Amino acid sequence: MSKSVGILVSSLVLVLGSMAAAHAADVPKSENSAPHTRVTYPTAFTAEILGRAGMWAVYFDQVLNDDISAGFGYGSVGTELPGGADGEDAQMIPFYFNYYLKREAGSLFATAGANIVLNKKDVRGNTANTSDLEFKNSSVVPTVGFGYENRGDNGVLFRVAGYGLIGKDIKPWLGFSFGLAF
Repeated sequence: MSKSVGILVSSLVLVLGSMAAAHAADVPKSENSAPHTRVTYPTAFTAEILGRAGMWAVYFDQVLNDDISAGFGYGSVGTELPGGADGEDAQMIPFYFNYYLKREAGSLFATAGANIVLNKKDVRGNTANTSDLEFKNSSVVPTVGFGYENRGDNGVLFRVAGYGLIGKDIKPWLGFSFGLAF
């Protein structure tokens, strides 16, 4: 199953990259058009509640072009042992790519990435307290999703996203991010 999940995530990243390239080629460039806030404030620091890391995470992300950003961070989620007792917190490094559907301050986006579980041996077989995601033998937890971002003229950034966290099975999940872009 992990091989097919890896192929699925790789395919999604390739499709998003192809869509971005095709979209960029179709958008006419005007000398008089003002840049949207994503390219005006391309660097962001955010904090996410719930989300792709399960409970909380902090991120750094960078806009790569008008339609794509990439980011990474650090997050954690408490776990429960198979018998129901509290387990070790899963420590993760999430990374992701976002593809934006509009070139405006507020835009829908598709996202794909993965969480690298730093303490895989300690949480293998445990279940996340929040999302009920069961951690498997792999140290990689792929993530896919769709959301909305608003990156305002004052540099304040807000995101809400629905995710599919892919562990032993796919768990739907939701995240809220707040941050500053500059």
